[in-house]
Amino acid sequence: MSAPHPKSIRRKILEILYAWYRKDPLYMLCPEDFTENGELSREALGANIHYLADRDMVELMMGYNPPLFTGARIAPDGIDLVENRFVFDLRFPPALSALEESMAALPHLLEDLVAQADLSPLDGDTRQTLLRDVQFLRDEVARPAERWRAEVLEALLEWIATPVEDVNEVLPALFEIRSLLDKETP
Repeated sequence: MSAPHPKSIRRKILEILYAWYRKDPLYMLCPEDFTENGELSREALGANIHYLADRDMVELMMGYNPPLFTGARIAPDGIDLVENRFVFDLRFPPALSALEESMAALPHLLEDLVAQADLSPLDGDTRQTLLRDVQFLRDEVARPAERWRAEVLEALLEWIATPVEDVNEVLPALFEIRSLLDKETP
């Protein structure tokens, strides 16, 4: 079984914190409060709760055990988000589709591709075109997976590969992205 998508983990954290806030607005949960029922692992909790704190959705009290925290509670921005069900469901979908779950590796691969394109041996207009095409690919896959346009994805993958002589050496992430999308594109 694959690891849960970060959006699913973040949604769960916010829901737990919101439920506790409704019971006692001053109560701060410790890491064990999140992990005791087995729904969240310590590893999943650590990175995702810090992401939510960076986005001002949760408040963390740090202790002497970084990266874990001593206490956490939902912040006003997190409360507003959870109470606006439409925006909450849009930002952190209640149940990700099988396609979205299978694409959990895609954001990391895209960031690898950005770095590889930036370090490519291309110059001038060719380099700028490659970087724009990579950005276009990032924008396309930022849409909900069900709304991806297969013909656009295929064209972008071709455009990105075209100016590079040895694409597998210069842009190895492109091959992995193509393989992932070929298996899973609607």
